[in-house]
Formats: sequence, structure tokens, C-alpha cells
Amino acid sequence: MTDYNMNERKKTLKSLIKKTSQAIRKAPPGRLRIKTCPTPRYYQVTDSSDRCGKYIVKEDFPVAKALAQKAYLQQLQESAKQELNYISSLEQTSFVRPEDVYSNLSVNRKALVDPLILSDEEYAEEWQKAPYERKGFLETDPFYITSQGERVRSKSEILIANLLSDLGIPYRYEAPLFLDDGSVIHPDFTILKAHSRKTCYFEHYGMMDDPSYLRAFMKRETAYIQNGLIPGRDVFMSFESLSDPLNMSTLRQMLQALFLEE
Repeated sequence: MTDYNMNERKKTLKSLIKKTSQAIRKAPPGRLRIKTCPTPRYYQVTDSSDRCGKYIVKEDFPVAKALAQKAYLQQLQESAKQELNYISSLEQTSFVRPEDVYSNLSVNRKALVDPLILSDEEYAEEWQKAPYERKGFLETDPFYITSQGERVRSKSEILIANLLSDLGIPYRYEAPLFLDDGSVIHPDFTILKAHSRKTCYFEHYGMMDDPSYLRAFMKRETAYIQNGLIPGRDVFMSFESLSDPLNMSTLRQMLQALFLEE
């Protein structure tokens, strides 16, 4: 469990404990005893020395429901407290994660070691170093250069590439993706979710008001789905048209949520 998830989980548990405490205080006194003979009969036990309790008549059935709910809330609260205590004990325990053992080695030792597991940062660095053959450019293709010195095909792709770089999101531009039928496509951006080690794809469609462009978009989306790459899970997209240009604020929010948050 990462620090981010652990902190979020603690918030959830504390909120649950507070909510159950408030509800338990409003519940009827005592506990519920249920006897089946053969139909259920309900009893309210308020005295620890009384094992049987007071029979709950039909007209007071809401009391039985309230006592059952109370017992459930008490169990829920106890479970939340136990997990919260467990998380707190983990936070007080000092240890080196296996992913960080290689990171903590000296440069000279790293040169002699073949790591079995890498930290997210080192994994992302190795992933970005891996060579790949980009899609080529024609002489007639437009010439745009990102802040990282990469050539791309549009002003919007410059903005996206620069934003990915600024956010520290590992990516490859127009890397080949081999499909099941043997054909090759080149997604605009192949992106690594470092914390999960998952490779995703990001396409920007910039001429959605062009009918022929729209048909090409639908064909590409179909190819992804036929190869088990599902939009919204494995493939993500941004769009613009002449009347609705790319919104960088919205794009930043989307990229952060998709590739930086767990």
C-alpha cells in the first residue's frame, strides 16, 4: 500500500468511525437476541444478568431493526478501528522497500549488479531509454519541435508533449504498436503508468469537424478494441476542432488523474 493510498484509507476509516459512533449513540439501549422456533422471535436485552431479555412485540418491530443495525455498526466500527491501528503500526515501522535496495547502492556497485526489481523512477528511466523506431516524416509534413527537441506533427502535439514532460509522465512519441493481424500503427503517445508498470496509449484528434478525419478516428478506435485495448482503460484521447481548440487546463487535469494518481 503506497503512502497515498494509506493516507486516503486512514481518512476513510476515521470518517467511518465517526459516522458509526454518531449512529450508535442514537440507537436503542441493549442488544438484540434472536430465537428461531420455527419463526424468528426478537428480544431486547438491556441487563447483562438477563440472558433472555424482553420480547419485542410486532408493533415494536422497528426496535428490533434498530438493534440489529446497532450491532452491525458496532462490528463495522471495531473492524475500522483494528485496520486503523494496523496502518498506524505500519507507519511506525522503519524498513527499506525491496524496490529501493538497488536505488540505495553506490554508482560503482550498481554497475556490477543486475537488479531483480526497480523503483518506479528507475523503471521509468529504463523504459524511456529503450530504443524504438519512430514513424518517419515526409518532406511535406509540417515541422514542429517540442521543448525536448522532438519533432512532432502539430502545435497541439507540442503542447501535449511539453505538458507530459513538465508533469514527469514517461512517454514515447509515435512508437510502433504491432496489432494481431500483423499490421503496425503508431499511437501519438505511448505512456507508462510508472506506479503500475502499465503501458497505455494516448491519441489526440485535432480535426473532429472533418468528416474524413472522423472516419479515420472511428477506424483507429475499432482497431484498438479488436486488439483488446479498450478506450478509457488502455487508450485515452483528447479532441479539438476549429471552433473548440484544445483546453490545456482540462488536459492537465486529465493527464494528472490518468497517469499520476493511483
